[in-house]
Amino acid sequence: MNISKLLIKPLVKNGNHLNRVGLRLLLCSLLLSQVAVVNASEETRYISDVFYVPLHSGNSTKHRIIHRGLKTGTRLTLLETDDEAGFSRVTTSKGTEGWIQNQFLSATPIARIRLAEAQNKQQQLNKKFTSLEKNNSETQQSNSEIQKQVKSLSRQNQQLTTELGSIKKISANAINLDKNNRELLQKNEMLKIEIAELQANNSRLSDKSDQEWFFRGALAVLMGVFLAILLPKLKPKARSKEWT
Repeated sequence: MNISKLLIKPLVKNGNHLNRVGLRLLLCSLLLSQVAVVNASEETRYISDVFYVPLHSGNSTKHRIIHRGLKTGTRLTLLETDDEAGFSRVTTSKGTEGWIQNQFLSATPIARIRLAEAQNKQQQLNKKFTSLEKNNSETQQSNSEIQKQVKSLSRQNQQLTTELGSIKKISANAINLDKNNRELLQKNEMLKIEIAELQANNSRLSDKSDQEWFFRGALAVLMGVFLAILLPKLKPKARSKEWT
């Protein structure tokens, strides 16, 4: 707004009468330019933590540089520390040995490495989470299948229970029938024994009757013979003579 006033006042003093529309357009353009400047000044920027640290042959910057490109985050083995000089003697993983300023050393990995490790762990956790979700879905599917099998088995169990009840009834009837059959068989055997006894008695009776009839016949024959012999002797003689 201050810039717009400074630009408008000279125009009014010099007698350049702008119409209201032009004045408004000018004010809008100035305001937009100021907003653009403010927005440009409010954009966020970050300082990169990737830089390279030189490795010296001694414990000062005056010593010869034996390695110009130790990248930040490089893992080093600490051999010696010179607090007065502010340098430490270190060795790299490839066996390069030299001195580096203490300000570039840290007991913990830098944020970039920690971030990469965290991202790696997050990826692993995401993979595990995805695997667990898959296993969970498979478990749910298998659980649903198991529930279906349980329902089917329960129905089969009910059917088998019903069939078992009917089989028990049939078996009870069969047991009763078997018992009755055994009783009938026993009665049949008793009747067979009684029939055999009756037949034996009948045969004995028939034999006895035959013998009695035989004796009676023999007795009748003997009596006939006896009468045939006896009757002629019993006839009167005189009368026989008269007849003669």
